[in-house]
Amino acid sequence: MGNDDRLSIDIREQNGVLVVRLNGRLDWSTYLRVQDVLLDCATRELVGVVVELDDLIAESPALLVVFDVVWLSAARWPGIPLMLVVSDHQLRSTLEARGLPRHIPCYSSTQAALAAVVRLRQEDRVDAALPTCRCQPHVAERITERACERWGVQSLLDVAPQVAVELVSHIEDKQPVSLLLRMRGDKMSVAVRTYSRLDLRQWNTMRRNVASIAVCNFTMGETPAGGGRHVIWTVLDVPVDSQRPPSYFPEAAVFTHQA
Repeated sequence: MGNDDRLSIDIREQNGVLVVRLNGRLDWSTYLRVQDVLLDCATRELVGVVVELDDLIAESPALLVVFDVVWLSAARWPGIPLMLVVSDHQLRSTLEARGLPRHIPCYSSTQAALAAVVRLRQEDRVDAALPTCRCQPHVAERITERACERWGVQSLLDVAPQVAVELVSHIEDKQPVSLLLRMRGDKMSVAVRTYSRLDLRQWNTMRRNVASIAVCNFTMGETPAGGGRHVIWTVLDVPVDSQRPPSYFPEAAVFTHQA
C-alpha cells in the first residue's frame, strides 16, 4: 500500500489561512510526507496554517512530534502561526495526557483556530525579485534601507541592509532570487529565496560576517520552500528603545532596466 493509500492530505484556503486536513494513518512511511507538505504550506506565507487532526490515526504517539518540528521551523521563519484542530474529546485527552504536541496551540474547531490567527499588516512585508546582474547586492541593500525607513526601525538602518548584502553575495544562482523582508513585533527578518544551497564552509563564513555586522541578537537558518527552493534567513531583534515613528513616502523604483 502506497503512501497515498495510507494517508490523504486535503489543502484549502480559508480567509487567507491554509487549512490542511489529514485523513488516514500517520506512520514512519508517511511521516516525511506530512512534514514536507506542512513545511511547504508554511513557506507559502499566507497568514497561518491550521491542521485538522480528527481523521488522523497515529501509529505511535512519538510520531506526533512532526507537528512540533514544523511549528518550530515556521515560528523561526517565516514566523507564521501553526495551529491544530482536534474536536474529538478522546483524541484531545490522549494528546494532553502524553504532553503532545508540546508547543502548538490546539483548538476544538476550525473557526476558533482561524479567529486566533494574528494577521500581518500589508506594510509589514516586502517581496522583491532581484535582478540577475552584478548590481544584485546593491539593489537588495537599497530595498532593505527603504523598508527600515518605512517601518521606523532606527537601530537597524545600518545593520539590516548589510545583512541583505551578505546573504545575497553568497548566493550563486542563475535563476531569479527573491529578497524577503518581514517585520513582526520586535523582530525583523531578512531572507532570500533561492535554488542555491550553501555548503558548511559558506555557512560558517556568512554567519561570522553577519555576527560582525549585527549589533543585536540574531538567529540564522534555512527552511525548505518547496519545488527545490530554500529560504536562507536571518532574524534580527529590534530593541524597543531604538525605534522611531515610521516614515511614509511614495515608493520609488530602486532598479530600472532598459533593453
